[in-house]
Amino acid sequence: MARISRRQVLAGLIAGAAAPSFSPAFAQTAPPPQTFAWRNVNVRADVFTGFQISDPTKREFGPLSFMNGLELRGDVPEFGGLSSAIIGPDGAGFIAITDHAHWVTGRLVADAIGYLTGMENVRISAMQAPNGRRMKDTRFFDSEGLTRIGNRLYVSVERIHQIVRFELGPNGPGGRGVVMQSPEGFRGQKSNQGIEALGVMPASSRHAGSFIAIAERAPPNAESDAIPGWLFGGAQPGRFSVRRKNDFDVTDLGFLPGGDLVILERHYSLLWGAAFRLRRVPLQSIAPGATLDGETLIEANMAYHVDNMEALMIHHAADGRVIFTLMSDNNFSVLQRNLVLRFAYRE
Repeated sequence: MARISRRQVLAGLIAGAAAPSFSPAFAQTAPPPQTFAWRNVNVRADVFTGFQISDPTKREFGPLSFMNGLELRGDVPEFGGLSSAIIGPDGAGFIAITDHAHWVTGRLVADAIGYLTGMENVRISAMQAPNGRRMKDTRFFDSEGLTRIGNRLYVSVERIHQIVRFELGPNGPGGRGVVMQSPEGFRGQKSNQGIEALGVMPASSRHAGSFIAIAERAPPNAESDAIPGWLFGGAQPGRFSVRRKNDFDVTDLGFLPGGDLVILERHYSLLWGAAFRLRRVPLQSIAPGATLDGETLIEANMAYHVDNMEALMIHHAADGRVIFTLMSDNNFSVLQRNLVLRFAYRE
């Protein structure tokens, strides 16, 4: 991904659906695998109730209602850089990844109506590369996208533009990663602008069970600035694109209960700082050869409590509301923040 720093912001004013194949780099004799223990993380979660800085009492932002947010501080240096996450049906248990190739698991604590009050049972562990080493110490160090099929987790790795599969066991995700076969054109992206968003097409789609992957932005030599995406691992693989608007880059994706796609996007400029946007894309429009577009649900800049927003989680609450939970990647910078933002969406 293209890094942004708080300093810059302030100066200007975050199951085997595809056949696996090992990378040739790991086909040779590898050293014995290392064991990576889980460590507990004490996370301080400071609650904030206002989203718009000039009017903290405002709650309605188009079809979204801001519930509240958290600012997180962990007591281990590896905690941070949250680049993607998945959440359980209860809206509490989560699995996240950092862009320094660590797993983070825990639970979001909320009151009876879903307002966040903290984070508990947080643990962290290094990911294991296909050669058994710590992923952070290999060319697989830049993990960005995350999705799940059953008890398998799939992580997109930027710079080398590959997908790595892991097993989800009773103690959490782990084991030695397995490199998946990449679709054609996957590896033609700029090194730090590769696959940021990864998911699995829902059962209501004609491409149900296929992987969907979207790059951060188009490569420099592309004929247009449309952002490339891929469907793969299913019966109708192929490439599509996402219409780029106002220089926003893709950072994550999720699906609504009815099946429509929601794309999380991020923008940065020296003049205006950081911003994020959520865009809803009709499910039926996702197909090889298509150019995806959709309505903007929310767009927010530094006039709001935002940072480098990179992770999107969606769950269907018991009372019928659709809840969006966003996390930010602080780039392990003391000048940026690990934020959690929670919105209720009225479809």
